[in-house]
Amino acid sequence: MRHHFFITGTDAGVGKTVLSALLCAALDAVYWKPIQTGTLEGSDRVTVMRLAGIGTDRTLDEVYKFVPPVSPDLAARWAGVEIDLGRINMPSSLINDWLIVEGAGGVLVPINQKQFLLDLMVKFKLPVIVAARSALGGSGNRSRAGQYAQQLD
Repeated sequence: MRHHFFITGTDAGVGKTVLSALLCAALDAVYWKPIQTGTLEGSDRVTVMRLAGIGTDRTLDEVYKFVPPVSPDLAARWAGVEIDLGRINMPSSLINDWLIVEGAGGVLVPINQKQFLLDLMVKFKLPVIVAARSALGGSGNRSRAGQYAQQLD
């Protein structure tokens, strides 16, 4: 039985890669980020390998890699290519039953002129885990709201 998850986030820097590394370490999972931007600063694949203590045998190569740390559609346009969802397919064989797929940004991040990361999630039909900050609108506000209410008393 295969157990795969798609990791997305509410915004940049929210912890998708750290969450992916945690899941890879805990589940002995394989890591894959099909679309990677910002490679000048390194790659999330290398970060996951370091944080999870895994080797290249437990990671898959990116389908698309771009140097600028911008949205996938913009990075592809600057590189003179268009990201084609038809080229991004689930791996047919893995060393185990667990796969963690990390998205390139949030659900509505554009990957080309017509499609968003959401379209990749729909194509894969995987359970989605959302990394989010505990900020305004998040669960962390309950304690702040309580503190504010006490100040009003």
